[in-house]
Formats: sequence, structure tokens, C-alpha cells
Amino acid sequence: MSFATFTEDPQPDSPPEGATEDITIDQLWWPKISLQQARKVVRVHGTVSDDRLLDALTAAAMSVNRDLRAWRDSVLPGQPEGMTDEQAFLYLRAVHFHAKAELLERYRDFDSSGDYDRRAEAATDNAEDARRIERWSVSELTGRPRLTVELM
Repeated sequence: MSFATFTEDPQPDSPPEGATEDITIDQLWWPKISLQQARKVVRVHGTVSDDRLLDALTAAAMSVNRDLRAWRDSVLPGQPEGMTDEQAFLYLRAVHFHAKAELLERYRDFDSSGDYDRRAEAATDNAEDARRIERWSVSELTGRPRLTVELM
């Protein structure tokens, strides 16, 4: 009889080695996006490099900004300096979870054992959950009701 034990998490929560300073994405009017904050909020493992996280966050910001273009144009005259704290929280939540969904979809493990299907299904579920949180954050920000419909 043999036992397998693990003494440490194979996917560390800390940023990769060499990542000492925080990298941010600065945008006009929209809130600043911090890689360190994103890692903490959505629990991005340390195996995801800063370059990959930056790419995912940039794509997420572009997508969320497109989704919110009409809303921003309607509130911009009354808020020329930027979003309120509540609006910024919802915006960053949408961006962070969009990026997490993309990372989960892009970086599935390859495994030749029977565990691959189970882990791939769990990653798909997690990616879908992250997309739902993103959509709900955008809906709350714009004042639209939340609605999730699933065809069976």
C-alpha cells in the first residue's frame, strides 16, 4: 500500500518571482487597473506571468469598455472626473472576472490521465461563473436587471 501526500500547493498564490513592482493599466476616465489587485481579488495563481495577466486584463478592459460605451456617454457630462467609488468597484469587478474567465479558458492543463475530463469540466464551470459575475457587474453598473437564462 502506498500513500501520496502533498506538502505545498502546486500552484502558488503569490506573483511569479521577479515581480516586485505593481503594473497598472491607466485609462482616461475609467479606473486604473492594478495587476496586484487583480491577482488578489480573483485569486490568480502565481503560475500566470505578469505578461499573460496584463494581456488578459487589457483585453477585458477593452471588452467591458465597449459594453459600457453608451452608459459612459450618458454619465460623462455629470461626472467628467471619473466614476464614483461604487461605480469603480463594479467596473473593476467586471474587468477582473472577465480576465479570470479568459485565463481559465486559455490555460487548461493537458493531462493524459483520467482526471483531465473532471478538471476541464470544473474549469469550464469556473469560467462560466466568472463570466456571470462580469455580466452582473455590468448590469448593476448600468441599472439593468440581472437575468440569466439557460436553455435545457
